Amino acid sequence: MPNPKKRSLAPKDPAEALAQIETPQIKWTVIAQIAGALAVLWVTAFMAVPWISYVGVAIVGAITLAAIGFGVYVWRLTARQRSILQIMKSATDEEGRKKALAELGEGSGSDAMKQLAKAQLLAATDPNESQKVLEGIDLKKAPMVVQDEVRAQLTLMYLRNSRVREARALADEIRLDRQPQPKSKAFYAAVMAEAFARTGKAEEAKKLLDTYSADDPAFVEVRAMLLRALVFTCFQLKKRGLAKKAMETLADVEPGMVAAFTLKGTPPEIIALARQTLAQSGFAPKMKIKRSP
Repeated sequence: MPNPKKRSLAPKDPAEALAQIETPQIKWTVIAQIAGALAVLWVTAFMAVPWISYVGVAIVGAITLAAIGFGVYVWRLTARQRSILQIMKSATDEEGRKKALAELGEGSGSDAMKQLAKAQLLAATDPNESQKVLEGIDLKKAPMVVQDEVRAQLTLMYLRNSRVREARALADEIRLDRQPQPKSKAFYAAVMAEAFARTGKAEEAKKLLDTYSADDPAFVEVRAMLLRALVFTCFQLKKRGLAKKAMETLADVEPGMVAAFTLKGTPPEIIALARQTLAQSGFAPKMKIKRSP
């Protein structure tokens, strides 16, 4: 018997999603550790003056200047990220979204951080335009962290449009060690795992998903993405029971993602399971989901 409680497949409120974006933070504990290490180097350098003259002091001085320069760069980058994030979080309604897009500027531009933010705002209402903005960003001129964020967002779009080869090429370039924010790392791991699973590297995908588990409370905001990747990974590993369990959990977390499995380009077996899961979960069986060309 069909479930009498018909549940909505409507996407989550964009304003709610924006509110959950992780605010960049300066790692003061790391700064304290670096400062302590530099202090030890300075003491050691002066103690070694009788043996190596002031060469050691000069070397430590150069290291300190480099550390200060890098620290100023990180501080400015973090402050800029926070400023742009505040603009994004003002887009709680249509009027606010238009204002935020205006503040972020029009055209391709040369500011990778602003263009990335613009693409994220456009993603909910105009995914095609969002994709164009991301593809127009010159990664060579963007900060390292921004480069990986652009790759991850574009990988996600390509995966949802079954452009798996292009998605895999981008996923191979993402470096988790360059991202300091745990939730962002988990998001990167999710898109990387899906790209790997759908292009013959299911074992590598499983390792990522074991590290960034969908059951970890720290990753609740990206749980749906991790579960989606787990579905593809388990199917590739011939673990149908685990794939079914992951999809059923995903139906409770984000049913729209289960509906997306029914789109053209998805393996027939996954499409069948998705339709069965939606029916059993009490969702309307007929869904029209737009996808980018």
